[in-house]
Amino acid sequence: MKFFDPKSEFVLSLDGFETVTDELLESQATAFLAKSALAMVEKIEAGEVVNTTAHPTESEDRAVDHYNHRMEASPVAGKSLADSIAQWNTIKTEIDAILDGKTTTPEGKRYTDVIFNGLGGSFLGPLMLVISQYGDEFNFESGLPVRIHFMSNTDPDTYHLLFNKLDVATTVMVSMSKSGSTAETKGATDAWTALVASTGLELGPHSMAVTTPGSMLDKFAQEHKFLGIYYMATETGGRTSIGTAIGMVPAAFARIDFADFLRGQGHMDAMTRRPEIKQNPAMLLAVAIHQMTLMQGSKNMIVLCYSDFLKEFAHYLQQLYMESLGKNYHVDGTPAVEGQTVFGGVGTGEQHAFMQQVQKGLRDCFVRFVHFAKRSGDLDNAKAGSVGRQLLAFIKGTEAALHQNGKEFITCTYDEPTPFNIGMMVALEERVVTFLACFKGINAYDQPGVQDGKLAADAMNTFSKDSEDFVAKAGFKGTADDFVTAQGKAVSFETRLMAEAFLSDLTKNPASYKALAGFKASRQFVDGAFSYSVEK
Repeated sequence: MKFFDPKSEFVLSLDGFETVTDELLESQATAFLAKSALAMVEKIEAGEVVNTTAHPTESEDRAVDHYNHRMEASPVAGKSLADSIAQWNTIKTEIDAILDGKTTTPEGKRYTDVIFNGLGGSFLGPLMLVISQYGDEFNFESGLPVRIHFMSNTDPDTYHLLFNKLDVATTVMVSMSKSGSTAETKGATDAWTALVASTGLELGPHSMAVTTPGSMLDKFAQEHKFLGIYYMATETGGRTSIGTAIGMVPAAFARIDFADFLRGQGHMDAMTRRPEIKQNPAMLLAVAIHQMTLMQGSKNMIVLCYSDFLKEFAHYLQQLYMESLGKNYHVDGTPAVEGQTVFGGVGTGEQHAFMQQVQKGLRDCFVRFVHFAKRSGDLDNAKAGSVGRQLLAFIKGTEAALHQNGKEFITCTYDEPTPFNIGMMVALEERVVTFLACFKGINAYDQPGVQDGKLAADAMNTFSKDSEDFVAKAGFKGTADDFVTAQGKAVSFETRLMAEAFLSDLTKNPASYKALAGFKASRQFVDGAFSYSVEK
């Protein structure tokens, strides 16, 4: 079974997914699911509050607007394709002035480097977008007048290497955060602020922000007169924010046709509103995955992209699917155990890491193939005729082997890696997630599990600072449990974990604890546990 879009030449093939039959697609049960899912899309696009769950810890109680930003006729005022393109044109004009050397540093120098500082969708989306146009070596391949860098993981080694490589005087950091309070992004912003100050430069000409109006980051940016401040809506979730200023600013620096990307998203959205199941590619995909889950249980989704331009697409889908569908409550507040595990990578290289198990081992997965039909160039290959033909042989050979081993797969073929087609790719997956969440009766747009880790990290920071003050008074000798007890706290898994982490880190990274300068920390492993000593 196949779906074909004559305008874009997009092909969705379900030939390798035997659970999808005409009987299934024409059944009353499937018709009911499809009708309910399309009704949910109508509510979302009408601006209704759909990010809601009848459980106090789960619900954000807000509308969800990412579809509106690429709708030609949006019912929500100020949120339409025309509004998005108008914002894009403003951003593009201002950033073109930087790229062309018309906007310079206060010292009259051209900007040479831009750092994108974001987390989750504020990192994965922009990185995927840039690589989709230039490949992994974008600073070598693109010919852009600035070098592009991405920061996401809180890694002091990365900070140190990058900051020491750049000329701060000609670099701008773009911090991207809805609230500005996201610890990872704020940490990098704080580190950049300190670095700029240490050089005697003003922060504003070397900083830009993408955030929501009135946020902590917005106030900070206004105070320091950032070079540019661009806004997104509070109704836009991070993992679906690529169609907003989160994607626009990196696209402008990378000279990507973002208006074409938005039109591609809108084109796919139009197809995935169709009530006819066989003419709606997202509905076909969602029904296929849902039916397989009903018949065989939850399975991992392996995404194999046979193009280096799609190197980050599997990572992007990892967040989109797992953060949206990994829930422990239904929208009515009843308990649920839902999710969709995603992993994958670039086809012929990374598939060798796991294809043995996929083909011959556990029956715990299905495969998504994604590739482009057209090649921008090719090279001779004695065995296959050309390198491109060899790549095609690898794709079809892997599909044939999966079929022979009774493993299911789905293939998406896009014409070529243009912004329009990348927009279609992203929009298809966003709609599949919406449909699957509706089928399962869960809220796809909250992420309470992400907050759990952040709250625990805050607790660790508090414990660490309190512990630093405690040790500074008289030092310490003993185990992690002794350390917890000495501070008047109850020993638990959490407090033991934090004490062990603090004491171990102190022995390895004493320079990070300025209040303990002059102290010497050491540890010994005795009878299956560490004993610590911190003394002057």
